[in-house]
Amino acid sequence: MRYLLGENVFYLVLITTFFGCNGGKKELIKNAPLITNQWKDDTGKEIKLEKIVQRAVSLAPSVTEMIYATGGEKKLIARSDACDFPEAAKPLPAITTYPSLDIEQLKALNPDIVMTTTEIFSPDAIALLEKQNLKVYQQSYSNLKDIYRCMRETGKILDCEKTANHVADSLQVIENKVWSATKNLAKYRTLILVSDEPLKVIGGTGYLNEMIEKSGGTNVFKEKNDPYPTTTVEEILSLQPEYIIIPTHDQEAYAKLIIKYPPLYNTVADMQKHVFITNPDLYFRPGPRTIGALLDLTHILHSQLTQDKFVPEP
Repeated sequence: MRYLLGENVFYLVLITTFFGCNGGKKELIKNAPLITNQWKDDTGKEIKLEKIVQRAVSLAPSVTEMIYATGGEKKLIARSDACDFPEAAKPLPAITTYPSLDIEQLKALNPDIVMTTTEIFSPDAIALLEKQNLKVYQQSYSNLKDIYRCMRETGKILDCEKTANHVADSLQVIENKVWSATKNLAKYRTLILVSDEPLKVIGGTGYLNEMIEKSGGTNVFKEKNDPYPTTTVEEILSLQPEYIIIPTHDQEAYAKLIIKYPPLYNTVADMQKHVFITNPDLYFRPGPRTIGALLDLTHILHSQLTQDKFVPEP
């Protein structure tokens, strides 16, 4: 088993960006009216603001990473307690989100906008924030294009559109190169494990299912109309994955899985030693580092396709 980080992809992509937030523009006066002062988020809700965003709070690790990737970090005044990347975000005030969201802590910061995702908070939790007159913008990611689109939207909201478009374009170029290299190769039966109790896997919807296909695999659970379906040992054995990917920081995760479910010794993946421990942050945080997961998985399934074939030298 290997632990493939791919962390440097985040920086390799960004290093091609030679302009920062507001590059090529005259600095706008704080609180000046916006030409366009409203956006529609991924729930269909319209968010209207009467001034340029100066104080943004991120309540999702993926959003925080997007903000830094697009050059909008000067507008970020706080993050959730789960946002631990990049390192530069750690000194920011951390909003408590577990076991429950600290609404008073958030309200006290007086943010212009609160940015998060539809997967993290329930509609009821969002409604509580809105009752406090907080402007909440939610993102959702069904496929890789959604990730790039949300990066562009983040740039618009934080007045870093030029940088955001450049980064999103760069990620799309890498994805296209990977797909061009893998689409005519063998498609290995692949399983990505989400949790072991209950047994959850990546199903046939969502960006991770698409990533398996683009990296040169076929998702053994692609017929499941659910991004994270629950499964059984018997079903896994019937599908016989050739590769098992376990995104986790626990290097003993597969050994523990086998102890819990001994029959899983009988997969092709186990017999061929095609079980890989990978960085969960690359896989489960849809943002600029998702391209690192794509390159990681591509190399796992087709070892000749290394990162340097797709990412330009700095």
